[in-house]
Amino acid sequence: MTEHLDVDAPTIRRARPSRQRRQRPPRRAPTGVSPALALLPLRLFLGVTFVYAGIQKLSDPGFLHPGAPTYIGTQLTGFASHTPGGFVLRTFAIPHPELAGVGVAIVEILIGLLASFGLYTRFAAAAGMGLNFLLFTTASWHTSPYFLGPDIVFTFAWLPFVLAGADGQPALDNIVERRSPRPASRPGWTGANGARGGQAALTRRTLLAEMAGGALALAGIAALLKGSYSAPAIARGAKPKGGSGSAASQGNAAGGGSAGGGLPSNAVKLGRSSQLGSGQAAEYQDPADGSPDILIRQSDGSLTAFSAVCTHAGCTVGYQGGEIVCPCHGGVYSAQTGQVVSGPPPAGLTPKRVVEQGGEIYAVPS
Repeated sequence: MTEHLDVDAPTIRRARPSRQRRQRPPRRAPTGVSPALALLPLRLFLGVTFVYAGIQKLSDPGFLHPGAPTYIGTQLTGFASHTPGGFVLRTFAIPHPELAGVGVAIVEILIGLLASFGLYTRFAAAAGMGLNFLLFTTASWHTSPYFLGPDIVFTFAWLPFVLAGADGQPALDNIVERRSPRPASRPGWTGANGARGGQAALTRRTLLAEMAGGALALAGIAALLKGSYSAPAIARGAKPKGGSGSAASQGNAAGGGSAGGGLPSNAVKLGRSSQLGSGQAAEYQDPADGSPDILIRQSDGSLTAFSAVCTHAGCTVGYQGGEIVCPCHGGVYSAQTGQVVSGPPPAGLTPKRVVEQGGEIYAVPS
């Protein structure tokens, strides 16, 4: 007999024709610079500029010298005049101008170093942004149009680093994070391994202490290199002059002249004519009210004198590059006429009367 065996026949499936997968083109590496890295030049510019600003203040011989055109007390008074942020200066800075000036200069250097090296970048940027905003509401407030004031530009230039720090950029912040556990970089974190977390925090504090030491060192070097302030000799020699019957070369309302005439009895002797050479200037106190005036020897030998009080915010102007310049807001006046050349001043400088006779220069109260 033939036995039939039931064998489970394997299920045969028809092979479906394979579909060829579409080959996607390989992804191209992004070209150009990443947005984060593109901000690196801006960060370095802000950092270097703040370091320079602090050094420039401390290396200026007149910055801490009352009566100098760049004296910090005069600048602060001008900044606080009719500005929304003036109350801050009147409360904290103007009562102690020298201390405030040195403190701000050192803080600027520290902020600049932190930003340049990328350490505590967000905190440094926030401090820089706050300082520039205060200057915008004081020093640059009267600048018109507003976008000509540099402080508002600096304020917004700091903003990307306040929001994102130095992520994606060469910075000490990123080096410390890569070398230490990620949670160690979070403020207030305490993990199971306290030693490692504490070590990461100590490293950042050590770097911060070194930056602070560097800021103090730069500030000290700048202060040592500035030298002592010396006002022009003619400005130091001013003293009252009694009546005199000698002849004089009497100036008109705009300055010195050569017309003959008697020397006014209330004239004040400033100094010898030889002490003020061509193209030089000197500051003296107005004999009428004690306010600062500026005296300039023109290239032709004539004298011009004007009030040294800027008509914009009351800062004391100085003579620089053949022009009269305000150190507070950048106003420029003509050294010949006292009229506004550029900047925010609304009017020219008030002309003053001076007299030159017998090798001496005198100021005449107006």
